[in-house]
Amino acid sequence: MKLLPGVFATCLCLLSSTTSFAENAQTPHQPNILLLVADDLGYADLGAMGSEISTPNLDQLIAGGKLLLDFHSAPSCSPTRAMLLTGNDQHLSGIGMMAETRNRLFAHQAIRPGYEGVLQGEAVTLAELLRDAGYETSIAGKWHLGKLPEQQPQNRGFAESYVVLEGGAAHFKQKEMSIQANYSATFVHNGEPLALPENYFSTTYFTDRLIETTRAAHEQNKPFFAFAAFTAPHWPLQAPDSYLAKYRGFYDRGYQVIADQRLVRQKELGLLPADFQTRAVLEGVPEWNSLSAEEKMRSARSMEAYAAMVESLDQEIGRLVTHLKNLGEYDNTLILFMSDNGPESVNRGDSIKEWVAEHFDNRLDNLGRANSFVTYGPAWAQVSAQPGRRYKQTIFEGGIRVPAFVHFPARALKGQTTEFASVRDVMPTFLQVAGIEHPGIRYKGRAVIPSQGSTMLPFLSGEEPQIHAAAQPMGWEQDGAAALRRGNLKLVYAPKITGATWRLYDLATDPAEQQDLAGQHPEQVKDLLIDWRQYAGSNNISVDEAGVPRFPALQRPADSAPDL
Repeated sequence: MKLLPGVFATCLCLLSSTTSFAENAQTPHQPNILLLVADDLGYADLGAMGSEISTPNLDQLIAGGKLLLDFHSAPSCSPTRAMLLTGNDQHLSGIGMMAETRNRLFAHQAIRPGYEGVLQGEAVTLAELLRDAGYETSIAGKWHLGKLPEQQPQNRGFAESYVVLEGGAAHFKQKEMSIQANYSATFVHNGEPLALPENYFSTTYFTDRLIETTRAAHEQNKPFFAFAAFTAPHWPLQAPDSYLAKYRGFYDRGYQVIADQRLVRQKELGLLPADFQTRAVLEGVPEWNSLSAEEKMRSARSMEAYAAMVESLDQEIGRLVTHLKNLGEYDNTLILFMSDNGPESVNRGDSIKEWVAEHFDNRLDNLGRANSFVTYGPAWAQVSAQPGRRYKQTIFEGGIRVPAFVHFPARALKGQTTEFASVRDVMPTFLQVAGIEHPGIRYKGRAVIPSQGSTMLPFLSGEEPQIHAAAQPMGWEQDGAAALRRGNLKLVYAPKITGATWRLYDLATDPAEQQDLAGQHPEQVKDLLIDWRQYAGSNNISVDEAGVPRFPALQRPADSAPDL
């Protein structure tokens, strides 16, 4: 194996020890770990986060756990999943570029190491370490980290895996999703083709599989790590009729009204400052009243389908929690819930209108059903992301600040926190709960990269004052856009949205990132740019001499990885 350029020297300073949680436990085995990941769920989409969507099961877990109000992911799905399973910036694990982006490049274009679009061998996964420690490891849902056998979950630490290998699929059983190469869906069980039942609905099916794997672990009196990698509410927006019926007509008032109402509720819940404006900023979309009657109806129906998917997701999570209670495992299970990124804004059907018209029934009264193909677009995506700016695939808060909470009865975690946390902190947190140390720079004879994240458990338990040092910079890069955060200051480079210049925002006073302070504070911009260049160099991010991310990140002579 080869480590990425400059990474091996950096690895030695990243090593840290973990504290065993379970040494005095009175339970028959180590704590169980249940990881719940929603797909494209927005920050404001849960009832406890100000939404009008019914999510009683998740709200109840939040009430009994710790709500993470400043938890951050990557801007899109596979980079977040790489960070989640390795504890590192995705550029160190092979997902500096998504596979879908890589596949659009010319065959002769050589990609910089770390941008392959699949999880690389230099990363040891959370599942591998938990499996080695005696955990029964399972995943059901979306993988999106590589399709070759050696890249699949059964070879990255999961004893049982029921997954779709690609980034998305229909939520009912329908072969039409495989007609075009861009919409293929490969379902596998432990690497073998998986036949879906006729009554397949994604969220229900994946929940059923994890009920089976956790029951098997319970019967063996072994701890489990169960990863519910749900594909909801990712497009196409589809849900059972009973959920669709509940929301019929609810969104006829339009996206501006719903967004404003969510902000009001967030203020009432104490999630926003009392002086925060409750007129939501929805960028780049027409005023609701400028739409035709047909456009309004179709837009409202798409949001109805989205809400129906979110409620069905909540109900299936409730069913899984009830199962754990019936097994007697609930009190000994740490549950972490999060979304993989902000809400999806792209109207996916626009570029394939003829294909959609040929294979789906998108009549108004059929939207959201099994044989429809619908997305909800940038206006509703911004409703989902409130109070954040923009949505998925951007480095603004709407794309990377996601709903998240930790529920762990054994530690009595309660309340909410505005402490910054990252998806990179999940792996070290889980390892501490399990009483496992990261192997450092060698794992089973191969060179690996140690985890960069910090365990959240001491802070959440009240034993430490913070998760990260206040001055510790945290960075993001995807598709040529970048951000660097230190404390509440955030430096943003988003050339497709705000032009080819660095912007500066103070998230403490401007969580919606509307007031650019770069002109007023040039010295702070200069200081943060120094941090950004250091972050990019330590995390294998390709930048030019000015620190601007290169996109696409093609191979350069200095990028060759050394043999170790």
